Amino acid sequence: MITGLQMIASLQLPRTVFGAGALSCLDEELDRLGMRRPMLVTDQGITTVGLVDRVNAALKRSPAAAILNDVTENPLFSDADRGAALYRTSHCDGVIALGGGSVIDTAKYIALLATNPGSVTNYAGNPTAKPRRCAPLAVIPTTAGTGSEASPDAGIHPDATTASTGMSSPAIVPHLAMLDPELSLTLPPRLTAATGIDAISHCVEGYLSSRMLPFADALALDGIRRAMAAIRDATQRGGDLRARSEMMAAAYAGGVAISMGLGPAHAIAITCGDQGFHHGLLSGIGLVCSLDSVSRHAADRAAAIAAAMGLSPGASLSAAIAVLMRTLNLPATLAELGYRGTDVSALGSRAHASPFNQTARYHPSAAEYTEMIQRSLDGMIGATAA
Repeated sequence: MITGLQMIASLQLPRTVFGAGALSCLDEELDRLGMRRPMLVTDQGITTVGLVDRVNAALKRSPAAAILNDVTENPLFSDADRGAALYRTSHCDGVIALGGGSVIDTAKYIALLATNPGSVTNYAGNPTAKPRRCAPLAVIPTTAGTGSEASPDAGIHPDATTASTGMSSPAIVPHLAMLDPELSLTLPPRLTAATGIDAISHCVEGYLSSRMLPFADALALDGIRRAMAAIRDATQRGGDLRARSEMMAAAYAGGVAISMGLGPAHAIAITCGDQGFHHGLLSGIGLVCSLDSVSRHAADRAAAIAAAMGLSPGASLSAAIAVLMRTLNLPATLAELGYRGTDVSALGSRAHASPFNQTARYHPSAAEYTEMIQRSLDGMIGATAA
């Protein structure tokens, strides 16, 4: 039911090909985009497990004219700027991203810089930028987490010791999302779990956003149900193609959901992203920190999330996420993660200033963020009663 005033919402999606063996359609799909000299963006891990070879084998009519294969786990401005320079000198006409969120987000900036002047600094963290549509961009996710294959967002770090910034623009929505769960079968258990928690966080916070589209709402709840049912099997039995397919569908749903916006969990995750920890872990911990507090201000939506998670009415969402993370051998608090928070009030202020705090149905104050972060640093679950 639509009630009250809603922020204006818009949604732009890529052409999407989904299913085991979808990679076999790559040449045909690149033909649709007019891509003849693609640049392949990936990382060393993907190269090592042989997935780059599989993609190269699928590129029968449009072989890669250039390869950037050293994107870092938490991507840097320098990764994208180097890639953009390689794109230009190799006379490429499109970008293929093969990897997880870090690779896909880097590829988004490379494709953007192919059609726009300047460097990453002109666009990341600049909400007034109005870039032109990026060069043809095909994304092939190998994880089931960020949903970047379906979203207008791209996060990136100025350097290795600085929290991420980013941009959100229809200019960087991929032209093609190719979802082949077979490519995620080699993902290690811890990364499977961490990226899966990230997918859940996107579905949850997208559903709790102050923006709303019925289509996005339905996908968000569907993504929560799929992920909660499949994440344990995908983590513990990596070769389970059914579980991998369900997680890839959930991640895509999360990518659609975050087009509506995010919230306090991601405000905390980005704020605490200055020490090199995996974003999925931080997003999950952000949920543990904030969900109970947010739920008190969005009771109907929280109840729908609880039902999608298979919880009893009135159950603590923060506690449920913490239990799930610990079941998957993941840390559920900043203390368990080993995060070093020295000036907690400054962290709270930064989280409050985050753009993610603006699209939530409830905007915690800087003091509330400080309390959430401090409790997590003390190893505690959730927030005190408001």
